[in-house]
Amino acid sequence: MKTSNGMKNKMLLLVLVSLLALPNLSFAETKKETIKDEIEAKRESIKNSVEERRQNAVDKIKERVDQFVQNVANRYEAAISRLEKLADRIDSRIAKMEADKIDVTKAKELMVKAKAKIEIAKTSINGITTTISTNATTTALMKEEFKIIKTQVEKAKEDIKTAHAVLVDVVKNLKPGQNKLETEN
Repeated sequence: MKTSNGMKNKMLLLVLVSLLALPNLSFAETKKETIKDEIEAKRESIKNSVEERRQNAVDKIKERVDQFVQNVANRYEAAISRLEKLADRIDSRIAKMEADKIDVTKAKELMVKAKAKIEIAKTSINGITTTISTNATTTALMKEEFKIIKTQVEKAKEDIKTAHAVLVDVVKNLKPGQNKLETEN
């Protein structure tokens, strides 16, 4: 019977150890799941943080581009305003010369052309005031749209220069010596 008692003791001991170990195994699995959840939460937090920083960077770039476009548009609109004032002064000079019986038909023709060029420049300036669209969510897309804006800015600049050049031609035509030379030929 001793063997059977010894065997019972061993079995009883085995059952007790397994009963004691079973909660520990369950606790270990629970702890493992908790750690997994914590790691997943940290991963999600980092992912959200990176996305937030990326969005902040994109927003800052968009804001800087919008500010650049606004500054350029303001400068160009001021230039157009100065050209319009100059055109008004030239118009009054043409009227005064016409009252003095001086032939100013060529100057009038050039003035019509100059006013048309000023209107073209105004239209070009209105074209650059468009900002980067909301579709541009990455820096690569923003760069592409900025290239488009940059070409619009260059076109407006050239249109302003052209309008100014035509006004200069009008003034050259109105100079007394220049006007006399053309009437003699």
